[in-house]
Amino acid sequence: MRILFATHTPLDASGSGIYLRKVAEHLLSEGHEALVLCLAGSAVDTFAFRQETIGTPGRPSRWNLPFDFPNFSGHRDSHLLYDDVDEAGIATYLDVWTSALTDLAQEFKPDVLVVNHAFLIACAAASIPTLPYVVVSHGSEFLRPRKSAAFDRYRRQGLQAAREVVAVAPAIAALMAEAGDIGLERIHIVSPGYDPDVFQPAPVDRAAVLEPFGLSAARPCVAYVGRIVAYKRVPDMLAGLAAIPAGRRPQALVVGDGPALSDAMDAAKRIGMPEAVFAGHIADRHRLADVFNAIDLLVLPSEFDPYPMTAIETLACGTPVLTSDQCGVTDIVADVAGAVYPGGDTQAIADRVQEALRDDWKASRGPEGPARVAAKAWPAIADQLLDILKQVA
Repeated sequence: MRILFATHTPLDASGSGIYLRKVAEHLLSEGHEALVLCLAGSAVDTFAFRQETIGTPGRPSRWNLPFDFPNFSGHRDSHLLYDDVDEAGIATYLDVWTSALTDLAQEFKPDVLVVNHAFLIACAAASIPTLPYVVVSHGSEFLRPRKSAAFDRYRRQGLQAAREVVAVAPAIAALMAEAGDIGLERIHIVSPGYDPDVFQPAPVDRAAVLEPFGLSAARPCVAYVGRIVAYKRVPDMLAGLAAIPAGRRPQALVVGDGPALSDAMDAAKRIGMPEAVFAGHIADRHRLADVFNAIDLLVLPSEFDPYPMTAIETLACGTPVLTSDQCGVTDIVADVAGAVYPGGDTQAIADRVQEALRDDWKASRGPEGPARVAAKAWPAIADQLLDILKQVA
């Protein structure tokens, strides 16, 4: 098959971009042809598959937006949000994407198009009747109601014209059904996957991993890893740790970047956690796996996070996870490979972190993680999506 992929950001610094990359790489390894259309970004990665980009004022291409690319919660290369784009800008955005998809449909002659997110790109695809497409929703498009009713209208059009629709978690499927006025039975669940060759239990030199961050290998370390945006509620983790008496308080490591980074750093000082380490974005997956293996506990305090991949990757490395009950991995973590606490309850974070360190969850619950996520490895996940694409083609 010839598969065209389209996504609304560059392929780096976003979970949905990584999802698309891994699927495209797997399909290529299976003998299919893949072309990815995405936004031009600052990364200079090269890929086995063919890539085309939509340009912005600083990074021109064949098709160009007259403004930075909009996104849902901020990106390293653009902090412009969809809500900041007026109706004229929305129309321009749709025109550019429609032109690009039309040109590539004629040049590449794909059997099927895969659109990341149930949003504007899907609406652009709906205007090309000869191009059957599948929409994959990662949930970010449902984070909050959009200021402009046009977004709801375009999203509905994009969903209703799709041959098949896919959600990465059941909670997102329910949101897709409501937003698109489509039957829940139409929606396939295909979760993102992890790379089992990278994320696996491994002995690491804690000093070599933690000391470059200014942390001690001799003391427990609790971490947050992921995008730093408001709904991830990173200050909740810091407030929970601040509530632990200083003599029992673990070290705090925050890995990631995003538009709420400065707010999180300010919160750390305000609530009495000036020693919290903000390490920035770690692009190297092998280094990230070392971090997951070295820490004692990952905390995910998000108020809405449909399928946090850092939880899956951490569990795959044999490290326990403490997640809010508003994350989409609660059934995987349960009280087996970590614990679930009521979202927004910082005292619960403090209590469970102390329990995790006192009872050594790293040794008792951590080893449960790899088995809990074994079915989430990329080859199996990509094959699930491939079966859907074959039906459409």
